[in-house]
Amino acid sequence: MPKRTDIKKILVIGSGPIVIGQACEFDYSGTQACESLKALGYEVVLVNSNPATIMTDPNIADRTYVEPITADSVAKVIERERPDALLPNMGGQTGLNCAIELDEAGVLSKYGVEVIGCNTESIRIGEDR
Repeated sequence: MPKRTDIKKILVIGSGPIVIGQACEFDYSGTQACESLKALGYEVVLVNSNPATIMTDPNIADRTYVEPITADSVAKVIERERPDALLPNMGGQTGLNCAIELDEAGVLSKYGVEVIGCNTESIRIGEDR
């Protein structure tokens, strides 16, 4: 798939708190996603509420916000950073739920943020079980 030149800045939602035996795979995959996106030349902004993860290392993203992963907190980051795209699925259920809340609140459309990696309709279908 060719690199998208219409996207310059991508907001990645992290997985938040990690407990022993749970969610470390999201920290790893999110870290790899950030590094891959940076290597492709995208500006990467990360929101993760857990400062004790590899993902929040200062070298992983161009800017890191250690904030609660809630629609209100992430909306403030979107308002400030104005990303072109949102990559929520590296944060597992936490990121997916937040993306849906942002969409339902009208934040994504207000700031013209495209959800990449999946779309909100596929998240909704997956959650309707």
